[in-house]
Amino acid sequence: MKSFFRFFAERHILTYLITIIIILLGVNSVLKIKRDKYPEVEFGQMRIVTKYPGASPEDVERTVTNKIENELRGVSGLEKITSDSMENVSFILVSIDPDESDQDEIKSEIREAVGRVTDFPDDVTESPIITEMKTSAVMEAIEVGLSGDIPYAELRELARLFEKKLKDVDGVSRLEKFGYRDREIKVEVSPEAIEKYQLSMREIIAAIRGRNIRPTAGPFESYTSEKNLVTLAQFRDPSEVKDVIVRSQFDGPVIKISDIATVKDSFEEETVLTRIDGKPTISFVVFKTESADVIRTCDAVKELVERERKNLPEGVEILYSRDSSLIVRNSFNVVLKNGLMGLVLVVIVLAIFLNLRTSFWVAMGIPVAMLGTIFVLPLFDVYLDTITLTGMILVIGIIVDDGIIIAENIYRRREKGDEPLTAVVEGIREVFLPVLTTVLTTFLAFAPMFFMTGAFGKFIFVIPLAISLALFISLAEATVALPGHLMPGLCCKAGGAAGRKWFNPLRERYKGIVFHLLRFRYVLVPVFILILAGSLWYAGSYMKFILFPSDMANQFYIAIELPTGTSLQATADKLKEIEETVADLTEDELASFVTRIGSQGNFVPGESENWAIIAVDLTPFAARSRNADEIVAELRRKTDKLEGFEKIIYSIDTGGPP
Repeated sequence: MKSFFRFFAERHILTYLITIIIILLGVNSVLKIKRDKYPEVEFGQMRIVTKYPGASPEDVERTVTNKIENELRGVSGLEKITSDSMENVSFILVSIDPDESDQDEIKSEIREAVGRVTDFPDDVTESPIITEMKTSAVMEAIEVGLSGDIPYAELRELARLFEKKLKDVDGVSRLEKFGYRDREIKVEVSPEAIEKYQLSMREIIAAIRGRNIRPTAGPFESYTSEKNLVTLAQFRDPSEVKDVIVRSQFDGPVIKISDIATVKDSFEEETVLTRIDGKPTISFVVFKTESADVIRTCDAVKELVERERKNLPEGVEILYSRDSSLIVRNSFNVVLKNGLMGLVLVVIVLAIFLNLRTSFWVAMGIPVAMLGTIFVLPLFDVYLDTITLTGMILVIGIIVDDGIIIAENIYRRREKGDEPLTAVVEGIREVFLPVLTTVLTTFLAFAPMFFMTGAFGKFIFVIPLAISLALFISLAEATVALPGHLMPGLCCKAGGAAGRKWFNPLRERYKGIVFHLLRFRYVLVPVFILILAGSLWYAGSYMKFILFPSDMANQFYIAIELPTGTSLQATADKLKEIEETVADLTEDELASFVTRIGSQGNFVPGESENWAIIAVDLTPFAARSRNADEIVAELRRKTDKLEGFEKIIYSIDTGGPP
């Protein structure tokens, strides 16, 4: 090893280049690497949603859920099938056995099994929606909504045009729409006309259905050519429905739809209402692609919003909420501030005990290790997210330890009179094994996290990975580059002994205390063992284990349920009481909030007119005086006084896997 250390110690220009290259590669990676709220994780689950309008839960279970489940039971490699049959909708969650090696094949078999069910009721007009449960599919990037005091038809047209532009934004994979009702042509038949002309509803429906067609009639052959015949009878305009002939006889009148009904160009009834900051909106929940950067994607969406705002009619505005890029950006700021703070403090402390040159190069181990880790992460198919940044924050204070030990021992050898090269080589050699041991013991403390199973294990895999990479990059920098950086300074003067004479009395005093304590070692060792045992007992008996604390949370949810039978509009009106309470939060605490009426989102599957949920986004933790628990406690005290609600449940989003 001495020849290895000597090689780099003699070539300090090479060590400068190594450090500069690592920093440049890291900076380049920071500018290009994908950033996200959570790691890209597949939960090993498939969600199957089938809509059956107007059906009771019993009918949904009997005619939809059971049929799909029967086909799924023939798929091997499944761990569990969970279903919820509710009014109008069937939810089935299929969990794949995590021990199965070829999970993609099992997912394909699940899709095929669902596709084999073809005897759904006639009212099930849409095929089951099959969603692969992974972070990119369930974690939204941002929600954008259009609101305005104009007729719904005009607002919907603006939303339709905006949707097209939103889909073209780089990084956007799909949109989930709320408040965007499908166009619906209503034919309101007069009971008097039915009785007068002796018609049935079935006859009227058949007449309209038979007119609105575009079938291929087959080929028309002649001596010189062959052409396909197509019947072009589809409605191009809703008003054409009025001219549909319901009945025509030689000895009677020609009865048209206009004679027996009123045709209205309208929209389907609302099942879920959406409000952003208390304003009714047509909103789009934006999901990004797996490879897209959440900050760049959200910024691109905001740029589109700013451009569109200039062209909106008077009284129309575009709002956005649930911006996940704010959380990621805030995490980056935390890492940056911690890194800069670490650099300054390390330089100051080391300058007190060594000298300014040494403290600078030891402190440089922080940006080198951090940037080197960011450069290497994509090689493991891992990118920057809030969980990865958590690991990097944890390791910031550890990665300079090996550099301090090596630098101190080099200067100790120089103070004893060794030549600069000898001081560097022998200084590293003497402490290399202890330094390697400290790195390995820290690595082994986090290594078990690599072997955690399930979705939780997939989420936190990036924590030990980031810590391990930073540790080993720091070790390489301290043993390869750091000695070369220190070598020129050793040639100029013999260390920093003169600058540390003030510390000698303190050191001698400490030596005396340690010497006296060692005389009572047989008493002290059992005492510290008892203290350790007592700490473990107290932690296990009285301390709560919270893996993701809610103190710094930026989001929370309010799930609301009104008495059964409450209409959708009545629920919407009643919910304004809670919305006003949320809106009363100060500007430095409340960022925005989104209200869904008729649904409780991911908390409870399905839709019901007496349900609602409010998603509240808070400002970054550093910008407010209260944490999420304190804010929720105040809101709970206020909403507990409200009457007419069956349930009001608060849930703080503490981060981590769902």
